[in-house]
Amino acid sequence: MGWEESLEEQKLLLNLLRVDGIGPARLRALINRFHQPSAILGGSVAELSKLAGITPETAGAILDCGSSRFGSEQIEKLASERAVLLTPWHREYPELLRRLVDAPVCLFMKGKTDWKKAFSLAIVGTRRPSEYGRRATAHLVSDLVASGVTIISGLARGVDTIAHRETLRQGGRTVAVLGSGLDNIYPGENRKLAERIAEQGALCSEFPFGTPPDAVNFPRRNRIISGLSAGTIVIEAGERSGALITAYQALDQNREVFALPGSIFSQNSIGCHRLIQQGAKLVSTSADILDEFPAQGDLFDQVGYDPAVTEQLSEKQKQVFNMISSDPVHIDALTKTLGMPSGELLAMLLQFELQGMVVQLPGKLFVRA
Repeated sequence: MGWEESLEEQKLLLNLLRVDGIGPARLRALINRFHQPSAILGGSVAELSKLAGITPETAGAILDCGSSRFGSEQIEKLASERAVLLTPWHREYPELLRRLVDAPVCLFMKGKTDWKKAFSLAIVGTRRPSEYGRRATAHLVSDLVASGVTIISGLARGVDTIAHRETLRQGGRTVAVLGSGLDNIYPGENRKLAERIAEQGALCSEFPFGTPPDAVNFPRRNRIISGLSAGTIVIEAGERSGALITAYQALDQNREVFALPGSIFSQNSIGCHRLIQQGAKLVSTSADILDEFPAQGDLFDQVGYDPAVTEQLSEKQKQVFNMISSDPVHIDALTKTLGMPSGELLAMLLQFELQGMVVQLPGKLFVRA
């Protein structure tokens, strides 16, 4: 059992995230060094201060955070809300999201989605869609759901709401990513919609319970919408629309971006036309989207490998490869079990990764592709 499955370790992880000066990236560095939250709190000021960016004052705060009630309260709230906490070290964490350099360390999720089987696309757009935008959203969603696509959006007014509702109406799966805690549904008029989404898909957020829908949260929320998706579809977006933030984040994440063309006289189409000028694919039908994914339904075909490659491995390479499975294994565990120098082992694993045989996860964890 991995530490992420221990409630005590989850409590400590949540406490660590509350320490000033400890963000997701630094916390991943700490896990990489100490392997689990309890080991971090069992360290010393001198040990912690060796990591870049951690001052003796921050190190002291880390060692003091174990007594905080925050983590326990969040775990209690998870139970009462029938939600779960996923971390990048958890086997159920969404694989596409795990690949991001700024992947959330804690993802609160309510509902159920099989991320390993789901083929997901994001649909985002203006909060004030035109009649054309509303019809286009419903039309594209209907066709995509019929093709088995899971629809990701942000539960905002307008295009997001239409995308979620149409998916539910068609009996499909949809995921809403919140810019607040799971117990603070925003906007308020979408509370019943959120309940239905949790029954037929999932609600998720990187923000702890009790977090209000502050404006600063939404740009961070948007990177998760695009990060969960193989591609992002922008329906209508004004010149400064938040949907453009999601689209540009998708580009940064090396994901596909699609945009619906509109009237040259429509303010709602300025952002979409700009995206198309910058290389986004113009969308008029669902086929324009699905044609970009010939292996639709297999999110990770790019990391697949030819089994014949393993026949060409040396005996030592086969020994290493056979130690890696679908369950994440840490480099230190491999080194100890195999009795190999870590440098030699890392070089071999890098070769496997380049050949598409294994995938490296945050914290120097490895899984078979």
